[in-house]
Amino acid sequence: MRYFLSILILCVVFGSTQAQIGGRTSYDFLGLSENARIAAIGGDNVSVVDKDPNLARYNPASINDSMVGYVSVNYLPFYADVNKSSVAGVFDFGKVGPLAIGVQYINYGEINEVDFSGNVLGQSFNPREYALSVGKSHVIGPFAMGANLKFVGSHIGDYSAFATMIDAGGIWKHPTRAFTIGMTVNNLGVNLKRYHPDSPVNLPLDVKLGASYKLEHMPLRFSTTVHHLHKYDIQYLDPVRSATTDANGNEVLGEKKVSEQIARHFIFGGEFLIADGFNVRVGYNHLRRKELRRDVRAGGAGFSFGFMLRVKRFEFNYSRTYFHVVGGSNVLTLTTNLNGMISKKARPAKKNKDNFPAQWDNE
Repeated sequence: MRYFLSILILCVVFGSTQAQIGGRTSYDFLGLSENARIAAIGGDNVSVVDKDPNLARYNPASINDSMVGYVSVNYLPFYADVNKSSVAGVFDFGKVGPLAIGVQYINYGEINEVDFSGNVLGQSFNPREYALSVGKSHVIGPFAMGANLKFVGSHIGDYSAFATMIDAGGIWKHPTRAFTIGMTVNNLGVNLKRYHPDSPVNLPLDVKLGASYKLEHMPLRFSTTVHHLHKYDIQYLDPVRSATTDANGNEVLGEKKVSEQIARHFIFGGEFLIADGFNVRVGYNHLRRKELRRDVRAGGAGFSFGFMLRVKRFEFNYSRTYFHVVGGSNVLTLTTNLNGMISKKARPAKKNKDNFPAQWDNE
């Protein structure tokens, strides 16, 4: 009984963020962005290259020398006492080179244990999950390749599950323009332990493709990310909402449109690079808007915005992400450069005219 109720609650919580995709796999918290920058531009991105250590989580190919010494703390106070936080940093390990190290943690709050009739049994449990990752990249000319190795754990009441996964990614940089294309295969791995020996635990595999382009004479960077390339149909039709009746009174389920099925794979984001220490960001997630809207209106569901403010060696990022018509969630990120704080010798972070890492300077 406790096992059944725990898994049921897990599916409901996960399903609220990814609709048809969510609830069918475990460890879906890996797809919930608690980084303010990524949250502001739609919730995902695999093509942006910068000295932000958080980017290594979304595409390990983005790991570069300019990230070394940067550490970031992220926090997302989600709905219903659900909180997610993470820490990311890139450090130089000598001959091994820069390694990106990250920790993600999500707490679902205290949940009462109930029976099939909804009667509280007098006990409660606190579901929580976490992921530990180490990533590295390698640059060959205009190409960069990278991988993250992750250990993921999940605890629901008396039940636990563990898995090991790999994120593999690549990025191509245009030789003369600020244009990049990225692609990743995320969460490819195996289960080390299941909640129950007889219960299936599916991993949240995702294949993504994205592109980012900074206008040559304007301080604007546009990004487009296409997710779940391995699964064409991610549209969910609620039989209660979409069903109609024909002339004979027979129930007819609504049809899926090809244009809508394609559109739900896309995320759009924009960054207004107003000044070196201040940026404004906006994003739109079509799947989120369509799956989490109400029948009457959608409100701001699917939209997001935020900004970055840098003061000396500290960078503060904020975003507001709307999942539902009832309101949105705030995301906070604080990043600092440890170079010079713990060592007198700081690692140089040379960058070329297009603001790309030094190892991609082709001039």
